[in-house]
Order: sequence, then structure tokens, then C-alpha cells
Amino acid sequence: MVKINILPKDLNYNVVWMLVRREIVAFWRSKARVITSIAQGFLFLFIFSAGFAKFPIVIDGKVIESTSYVASGICAMAILFMGIFGGLGLMRDRLFGFMKELMASPVSRRTLMFGKTFGVAIQTVIQSVIFLIVSIIFGFFSLDIGMIWRVLTIIPIALLASIGVVGLGLIISTRLRDFQSFGLIQTFIVMPMFWLSGALMPVNAMDEWMQIAMRFNPYTYTVDLFRMVLLGVSLYPIWLDLLVMTSFGLVMILIGAWSFNKMEINQ
Repeated sequence: MVKINILPKDLNYNVVWMLVRREIVAFWRSKARVITSIAQGFLFLFIFSAGFAKFPIVIDGKVIESTSYVASGICAMAILFMGIFGGLGLMRDRLFGFMKELMASPVSRRTLMFGKTFGVAIQTVIQSVIFLIVSIIFGFFSLDIGMIWRVLTIIPIALLASIGVVGLGLIISTRLRDFQSFGLIQTFIVMPMFWLSGALMPVNAMDEWMQIAMRFNPYTYTVDLFRMVLLGVSLYPIWLDLLVMTSFGLVMILIGAWSFNKMEINQ
């Protein structure tokens, strides 16, 4: 029988777990970071839900409350913002010498890359779930027993989405040389993915050219799947959402592994 190894043979799972644990512990110790990340999401949530309150949203003949529609989109977009900027942690480690020490250790670069990716991804999922639970408490979603299963279903979906986003963030951070350049990423990558995802505005209500642009945005399908789980409505088939999310995650991880392997430590 031929054995197929999906993960690289040189992965050190103990080191991967240590790096994952380091990211989670660093996140919980930074109370300002936790509060700021959640507060930013609620700032978007309250402003846009109030702005769209007068506009009925209809998807497949079903009328959706604007507050729930925006809340589900913001829950998905929280992963995008948190995951991308989680890549800043790699830049910090490079600039302050921690990454140089890791590179000198007898472990492969793939081990370091996987540990960093899954550490930030799990951290991102935790923040997203916290945001979702607080949104439920504030009444942005209906309170029923089914919501418990929706929240549990969101967790693996959020993990799948975060892997691709964190992979993109790590690709960017391995190429940059300073924190100032990261502001350009927000302007030319994060914000277009945000506005062209349908998180705030219904895709089927936009002009045709805008709908075409949204279909080419891989994160549109993440937002759509979030809405399917939380609200029971979607514009695309579930299999298409999962296919795009999985493909995006695999591509980002593969490119991220290559970019991480080529990364230079100048200190």
C-alpha cells in the first residue's frame, strides 16, 4: 500500500505547537489588542447597520434585516483584517531578532511557517467567535437554540478562511522591509477585498460591472458562506463557496511556504 503524505516530512509538530501557543498567549496578554480589534468591528457594525436600516434587503425572495445582514458580513470581514495584520507579527519578529534565533535552531523553515500560520489563524478564529457571540448578545442576530449550532459551525469555516488570509499576510510580510510599507497593503489589498466582498452591500443590488468584480474577489465567497450559516441565505452554492475558500487557502499556503523559505534575515 502506497502512503501519501500531505504534510512535509520535516515538520516538527512540537515546535509547531509551541509557536501556535506563543501566538495565542501573546494575544491574550495584550488586552489593548483584544479590545481594539473587537471595538473596531463594532464601530463598523453600529455605523453601517444604522446607515442601512431604512433599506430592505431581499435575497432569493427572503427579506433579511439590515442589522443581521451587516453583522454577518462584519463577522466574516473581522477575519480578513485580523488575519492580514497578523502578518505584522512576523515583521516584528524579524526586526527584533526573534526570527533570527528561530532560523538558527535545528528545525526546518516549513515548521516555522506552519507554526506561525496556524498560530495566527487560531488567534483570528478566537477573535471572530468572540465578536460573533457579543453580536448575538447585543441582538444583531435572533436568539434561538439553533444559533448555538450556527456558532459551532462557523468555527471550522472561520479557520478555513483564516488560513488563506493569514497565508496572504505572511507572504506580504516576508517581502516588506519596514512597518511603514504595510500601510500600502491596507490601501491596495485589504480595502478592495473588503468593499468588493458584499459584506455591507448586497451583491445582487449592485451594477453589473460591480457584480463581476465581486465574483473575482475570493473573499466574497467567505462572506456568502458566513451568511448561509448565520442567516440561511446565500447567492452562490455552498460547494462553490467551499471550493473557492479551499483553493484560495491552498494557494496562499503554498506561495507563503515558498516566500518564507526565500526570506532573508538581515540582522
